[in-house]
Order: sequence, then structure tokens, then C-alpha cells
Amino acid sequence: MYIIISGMNNITINLAKKLIAEGNEITFIDDDKSKSEKIENEIGFVSLLGTSTSKSTLIEAGLERADYFVASNIEDDINFLSIKIAKSLNNDITTVALINKTSNKKYFAGDDFDFALEYDEMISETLNSFISNNFDQLIFTNTDNHTEIRVISVGNDSSLVGKTINDIDLSTETQVIAIISSSGSISHNFSNTLNPLDKILIQSTIVYKKNE
Repeated sequence: MYIIISGMNNITINLAKKLIAEGNEITFIDDDKSKSEKIENEIGFVSLLGTSTSKSTLIEAGLERADYFVASNIEDDINFLSIKIAKSLNNDITTVALINKTSNKKYFAGDDFDFALEYDEMISETLNSFISNNFDQLIFTNTDNHTEIRVISVGNDSSLVGKTINDIDLSTETQVIAIISSSGSISHNFSNTLNPLDKILIQSTIVYKKNE
């Protein structure tokens, strides 16, 4: 498949890594030259300097042959307009909008918007993906800067039992703050093995460069 992603951030970069590993073709569109060059040089992603609200940029990116278009800019109005333009150029393309503010989700309805996901939903999915059979409790969310803190309890049958935090391949936007043992003691030693009913305090922060 060929996927065009508008907007570089931790979520879309990790998504692109996974998609490329599965044999898919990716092109990023972003108006931040330094970010585009760094990603292309260090990781090898194809990037196109420009804005996804420009028809010429989308055409140059090969939108007419693309299977998916992901709009992941920091401003929802840009994501909205980008998808509208993308659908006008390729009505068969599948669109995915990552929504910054929950209050804007109602605008992402209709035939042009195949999938509309909130960033908080994406963060939660990322945090939950590495633990099975656990109790997951959201304790704080800051929608404005996309910061989320969760307490995750390790279940009796979790694959994490006997492992350490250092053994877990966490996403780049995820940080473990502390481990709370079943007895209530707090530890910042991430080389200690996890036991059933231990709680992991996790913070996930995604930082974006606001479009100028």
C-alpha cells in the first residue's frame, strides 16, 4: 500500500516505521524543513516540504495513486481542509484524521472522513499495547498539550511478570514515572522485576511544532 501522512509527530513516525517494516510505501508532507531533513536523513522516510492544503503538493506526493491519506497536523482546520482536498483529487482514497480537540470531532463527519480519531485515543492505545490482562486507569489528561498520565496494574497472567521496565520496548513518547509495588512502596529503580499487582505510573507526552 501507499500511504501519505501530513504532519510529523511521534505517533505518525512510529506508525510509519511499522508500516514500512510491513513493506508499505510512505511519504510525509510537512512544512518544517529541518524536521523533514532530519527524518529523511536519519530514518530514510520520503518527505515532501509543503502543506497538505495545497493541491499541487498533494499531486506531487502522488495522491492520485495513494491508498491512504493521514491528516495529523496540529491544527484541526488544516486536517479538515486537507482531507476535503485529498478526496476531491482521489475519491477512492481512505482518509484518517487525527483530531486535536475533542470539541472538533463533530466536524469530521460525512463521506470524506473515513476515520476520525482523537489523539487521546491514540495515546491510550499506545500505552495499552504492551500489557495484557491488566487494569488500566486514566488519572490525568491535558488535551491542550496531549499529556496523559495513567496507572496500569500488572495482572496475574500478564506477560510482564518477571520482566523489568528496561525490558519493555516502549514508544518514544512514553515515559515511566515510577513503579508502585503491591505493598505500596514506590520505586524508581526500573531494573527491578515486575510482580503481579504492581502498578506502573506512566506519562505520555507528544510535542508538536505549531504551523507558522
